[in-house]
Amino acid sequence: MFLKVHGVKLHGKKRLSIKSPIENALNPSCVYFPLEDGLIKYKKILEVGTRVLMGQPILYREDRYAHPVCSSVSGTVSDIKKMLDCNGKIVEMLEITNDGKDEPYYSTSINTELTRDEIINKVKNAGVVGLGGAGFPTYVKYLPKQKANLIIINAAECEPYITCDFVSILENAKKLIRGLKYIMKANGAKKGCIAVKKAKVEAVALLNEELKDEPNISIYLLKDKYPVGWEKHVVERVTKKTYAQLPREIGVVVNNVQTAIAVCEAVEENKPLIEKVITISGEGIKQPKNLRIKIGTKFSALLEKCGGYIENLDEAYVIAGGPLSGKSMPNDDFVISSSINNVVVLLKSETVITLNCIGCGKCADICPVKLTPTLIKKAYEKNKLSTLEALNTTKCVRCGLCSYICPSRVDVSETVGLAKDLLLVAKEVKKTEKK
Repeated sequence: MFLKVHGVKLHGKKRLSIKSPIENALNPSCVYFPLEDGLIKYKKILEVGTRVLMGQPILYREDRYAHPVCSSVSGTVSDIKKMLDCNGKIVEMLEITNDGKDEPYYSTSINTELTRDEIINKVKNAGVVGLGGAGFPTYVKYLPKQKANLIIINAAECEPYITCDFVSILENAKKLIRGLKYIMKANGAKKGCIAVKKAKVEAVALLNEELKDEPNISIYLLKDKYPVGWEKHVVERVTKKTYAQLPREIGVVVNNVQTAIAVCEAVEENKPLIEKVITISGEGIKQPKNLRIKIGTKFSALLEKCGGYIENLDEAYVIAGGPLSGKSMPNDDFVISSSINNVVVLLKSETVITLNCIGCGKCADICPVKLTPTLIKKAYEKNKLSTLEALNTTKCVRCGLCSYICPSRVDVSETVGLAKDLLLVAKEVKKTEKK
C-alpha cells in the first residue's frame, strides 16, 4: 500500500551550523572500534602491541554481510577497553594509539575503468557502510545480479540541527556525482536521482549546475517536512511506486550523500572508510560546527574544536544522532561510529512533566508506517511477543514523532524501539536454535 506521509514542519535549528564549512578534526590521541554492535560480532585481526597503518583492516565481520573494519589512524594497537558506544552501551573496543603520522596502508592508483564486480569488491574491501545512520554494508545492496532501474541519493537530511550532508554537497558535489555514477554502473542502472529538500537552495543550484551535462541524473525536490527523509517515503515520491521490504523489489537502490562520496573515494583512491563528516550542534555548544573526523574518535575529544560547552551550562541532554531519532547519552565520553552523523547538546531549560496517556490517538495518526504506538507500549510492558508481532512492531522506523506529538510527554518512541529490538533478538535466537 502506498503510504501518504503528511509530515510535520519542525523548527530545523540548522542555522546554528549550516554556514559552518567543514573543518578537519583528524588528530585524536586514540581511536576505538567496537568488537560487537548489538548482534553483530567482529573478529579481531591484530593483537595488542601490533603496529598498524591508516586504512589497514583491524576487525572483520564474519557473517553473511562480511567486510573489514579499517583503522582510521596509523599507530599501535594499544589495548582492549570497555567503552561507551553511541547506543549508550558499554562494550569491548580495540584501542589504537595514534602516532600522528597517518602512514597509509593503501596506495592511491586512480583507475575509473572498472567492471561492475571490480567496483563492488573495492567498496567491500574498503569497508564502506551506509553513512546515513543504518550502517548497513554498502556492497551488499549491489550484489543482486538483476539490474536496478534507478539509484537514488537520499540528501533530504530532514531532522533538526543536522547539516553535514548539506555542506558535503557544497564542498564535494563532483565526488558525489562521480560516486553516484559508479553506483549506477555497479547496479546496471541507467538512471540516477538526487532527492534533496527544495529549501536547500544553494545545494539545489550547485547540483543543477554540475548536472547540466548529465542527462541520466536528475534532481527530485522534497518538501521541507519531517520525516520526508525516511527511505520509503523518498522512494515512493520519486518513483510513484511502493514496496514491501526493500527498494530493490521495484528496481531501486538508495544510498546516502556521504556513502556515495565514500564509494567514489574507494573506487578512485582505494581509500577505506576511515573518515566522515558530522555535525556537532545544539544550544549547549559554543561553536556548532561540521567536522571531518576520524571514525572511532571520542566525542569528548571533539568538544574543544567546538569551543566546548556554553558558559554556566547546568543540565543538558547529549544526544548521539538527531534529537528525534538519536540516543541520549549518560556522559560525553562515547565513541563516534560510522553510523552517527550528528551529536546535539540540548539545554534542559524546563521541567518536563510526564502525564498518563490520555488516549488521544495523535501518535497513531502521525506515525508514517501506521502503527499504534500506545498498544505496542502496553504489549511490551506485559512482554507479549505475539501481540507485538501482530502489531507489526518491527516496521517502526524510529523517527521519534510519536514522542514529539504526545501531549502527555510520554516517551513512546523509546518503548516502541525497545519492543522492536526485543522482536529482532527473538527472531535471531529462533534462527540460532534451528541451526
